[in-house]
Amino acid sequence: MKRLTRADVVAIAVLAAAVFLRCQDLSLRPFHHDEGVNGFFLTRLVREGAYKYDPGNYHGPTLYYLTLPLVALLGLSDAALRGTTVIFGLLTVFVLWRFLKHSSQAMALAAAALLATSTGAVFFSRYFIHESLFVAFTLFALAASPSLFGRERWRFIATGLSLGLLFATKETAFVSAGAVIAGAVVAAWLVQGTSPLAVVRGIKPFALEHAENLLHGFLAFIASAGLFYSSFFRNPAGVLDAFRTFAFWTKTAVRDHENPWYQHFSWLREADPVLIYLGFAGILLAFALRRSFVAVMASVWALLLFAAYSAVKYKTPWLGLNMLLPLAITSGYLVSEIAGVTFLSGRLSMKPVAVVLTLLVAGFSATKSWDLETKNYDEEAHPYIYAHTQRSFIPLVRLIYERAAALGGTDTGIAVFAPENWPLAWYLRDYKNAGYWGEFKSDVNVDMYVGSVEQDGALALKLGNGFEKFGPYNMRGVVNLVLYVRKVHP
Repeated sequence: MKRLTRADVVAIAVLAAAVFLRCQDLSLRPFHHDEGVNGFFLTRLVREGAYKYDPGNYHGPTLYYLTLPLVALLGLSDAALRGTTVIFGLLTVFVLWRFLKHSSQAMALAAAALLATSTGAVFFSRYFIHESLFVAFTLFALAASPSLFGRERWRFIATGLSLGLLFATKETAFVSAGAVIAGAVVAAWLVQGTSPLAVVRGIKPFALEHAENLLHGFLAFIASAGLFYSSFFRNPAGVLDAFRTFAFWTKTAVRDHENPWYQHFSWLREADPVLIYLGFAGILLAFALRRSFVAVMASVWALLLFAAYSAVKYKTPWLGLNMLLPLAITSGYLVSEIAGVTFLSGRLSMKPVAVVLTLLVAGFSATKSWDLETKNYDEEAHPYIYAHTQRSFIPLVRLIYERAAALGGTDTGIAVFAPENWPLAWYLRDYKNAGYWGEFKSDVNVDMYVGSVEQDGALALKLGNGFEKFGPYNMRGVVNLVLYVRKVHP
């Protein structure tokens, strides 16, 4: 049995820190609006055995299908849903270390440590949305790709499979894939002296030499993307919808979540200062020295992502996770270059400085991550808390559970009139007689009503003295809910 090296022990410690930050109390933070929607789709898939991809909304199907193994183990629970994204967040840290080991142990360990403790990487790993899977598949495709490290057939297949999963996760796959490819082309030019024209000319000979391997990779891509978009052959039209979606999302990108061009810089500078500052310092160093293919590639990759996501008006904090990955690589490169500096004919090394720097900045990020996950998880002033559900919403949910138990248990009729009610559907997933209207309805008669404060007057007039009122409860921002429960007479 191969003995563990010192670097392996450090890597295990980094992974342990990543697990610790990501796995504690996955139910503490209330579900976000988008998590509630995704949880609703997953619930339908589990209970009805069906999922139909909608090209006009939401994103790809991998999130739902890849959560099924944990649902089988843990049921439809917060731990199963968020546990899935946690697993992919942890795999990203692990694969990043393994991928960069080929270039430099110092670079690999520093990059993995900084991504493991990054506030954004931790926060969005604990979020049941597509981004954690999307970033993981981007890295998987890069790490497996036929490259300087080898051109075995399995690499072509693994790359095709990863790209298929990437495209089946989110419609912006072409942005990340294009940025990585462009980064590789620029790195070949600046580091290896191979001009972009020479790269283009080399495509045909490469394709002829590896035609069979490329076919295997292409089939892996088609199979993985096709299976998910077709809902494993239950919805063949989903494959065509995967192409139709671009017509919808080009409109969404200029309509929704509009923010200024510099917004991602602003969010990351405030929430993830370690990676934004060290990462850009690493970018400058990579271009100045031009001796690390991976560092130059990651530099171009990061800059192109910033450019692409700055150019469109649509901006949300979780998109920044895409940028944190290449910034972790360039940050690791900066640390590795510091570690390689020596003075006095090699007798004085900067390696201890690099180690201390990494420990200090990783510790700083870990502290910020811990505070966000355990104390400030609904602090609306924080850049990553984007229209998030407040902790004051949870007492409302618990009260519904408590009062429903005395009325009819999970058979209790619950009418939700509030127009803004996500993620309530996730928390009421076991209540089969819960209905959602999004507006006041005078002809609906049940035992419990959830309305907005704006509907309070109409509800009070309709229900009279036979119901008890609770609230209001703040769900997020200016959204406040009230609960009316039928009085139970002894």
